[in-house]
Amino acid sequence: MIIFSMILLSANSMIHRNSMLQIDGELEQEVISLGQEIIEEARSKSFDNVTVNSSAPPAIIPGGFTAAGSLGADSGEGTRTAFDDFDDYDGWSTVMTTTHGDFDISVDVFYVDGTNFQPLGAPSTFKKIEVTVTSAFLREDDAPRQYVLEFIRNYYAD
Repeated sequence: MIIFSMILLSANSMIHRNSMLQIDGELEQEVISLGQEIIEEARSKSFDNVTVNSSAPPAIIPGGFTAAGSLGADSGEGTRTAFDDFDDYDGWSTVMTTTHGDFDISVDVFYVDGTNFQPLGAPSTFKKIEVTVTSAFLREDDAPRQYVLEFIRNYYAD
């Protein structure tokens, strides 16, 4: 009876651990899906505000692009559906609710250099988007685990 009880407890523990891993996997897939959705949407927009509906490139590249401190939504672009260029997503955040629960999403966009892709304080032909997704159900050390999805966009690759 004791041996049977120990086997049963061990089996129960293994089933519980496998179930938790499966749930974590499904939630992580949802995190990646939501983050990738934002990145793909941003990629479909113009590189910069000066290139929106423009038939010719800006006169000065990259100096003619939006200043590094002015990235983000322009006036009249208060909602995601109104964004018309890549950096409009800078500073944007929301809570998305899916069948798997609520996911907090925040976005940062900034210029990076073309060599080692480090942040710059001035315009360049490279912009990086970082989408951070968290869920109350995905935890690490008693705090929500942060997932950061990144994409670097080059003006000349459009």
